Amino acid sequence: MSSCECANLEGFERIRCMSPPPGEFEVDIDLGQGKHLIVNEEGFLLRQLITDESLPFLLTSERPLPPERLVALARISYEELECMVARNLEKAAKAGSIKAKRKLQACMEIHKSLLDKCKPGEPSRDRVARDPSGLGKEG
Repeated sequence: MSSCECANLEGFERIRCMSPPPGEFEVDIDLGQGKHLIVNEEGFLLRQLITDESLPFLLTSERPLPPERLVALARISYEELECMVARNLEKAAKAGSIKAKRKLQACMEIHKSLLDKCKPGEPSRDRVARDPSGLGKEG
């Protein structure tokens, strides 16, 4: 029996489970106009930066987002999302995240299967991913 908590999950639940912890290595897709789609182990979120001339700082607003909506808003394929999650989980582990290291060790086979879906030589969207379309309108 696998010790991987993601082993019996499929689809977007597996993507969520295999995502890095919140923070520096979460998948962050810039939609423009201060809106970001975020994927981490807590789920799929729409994060909006709010600025106000009367406030000397930025406020953020986050709300859960159905994963199917995330893929549509970001104009990425399900496979691209799997690839981004796998790469960012690996980066988090290499950067010292104990949670990410443990998940990689326990879920090595799943992680490898996600990485296998990454196209060789494709532009790296594993960093803070940017959507050049500037799509930022909510539908």
